[in-house]
Amino acid sequence: MSSLPVTPEADAPHGTESKRQQILNAARVCFSRWGFHGASMGQICAEARMSPGALYRYFPSKDAIIEAIANDERVGAQACMAELEGEGPLADRIVRTCISYLEAACDPETGGLMVEICSESLRNTAVGQRFAEIEATVRRAIRTALEAGIEAGEVDRAIDLDKVVTILFGIGDGLLMRLQMDRHVRPAELQPYLLRIMNVLLKEPAR
Repeated sequence: MSSLPVTPEADAPHGTESKRQQILNAARVCFSRWGFHGASMGQICAEARMSPGALYRYFPSKDAIIEAIANDERVGAQACMAELEGEGPLADRIVRTCISYLEAACDPETGGLMVEICSESLRNTAVGQRFAEIEATVRRAIRTALEAGIEAGEVDRAIDLDKVVTILFGIGDGLLMRLQMDRHVRPAELQPYLLRIMNVLLKEPAR
């Protein structure tokens, strides 16, 4: 989505929700390019092909846009975690969840947004705290799935679950960054290799 000059047609009404999504899509592109703090409302307006007056009718501030994106990320994370409650062995479900996460984050225009979110989560800011809350929810869901896996005999009881969760996050975050650089690799191609890692990680006790 390239930045284009504002035209009168760009502000024509197309429905509240479609306009809202138009703004959020433009904001994702801008935040991916320049970061949450570097992107300006003017840049978002240009990317959305909307006048400032039209944009402010939907979002009164950049913080309001970031909050809306955070809410969308929360909903997306919940949908992604639903893979853990599906059918099949736990290792398969974890890998499917990972692939879904990576595929959602590999858009060529907005893929950098997830990297920005990860970076912002490390900072003691309102934005960082908001995304850290989403990560905490995902972390609890993964740990709950691992605990159920222990009871089902799919996870070794000697495993330190907190460390396993940290490793799973590390794999996901590392691949997120790597796939932004190795754009010729598709997430689905990694599935058999991730499954091999999961089977060892969950079943073999640490030595």
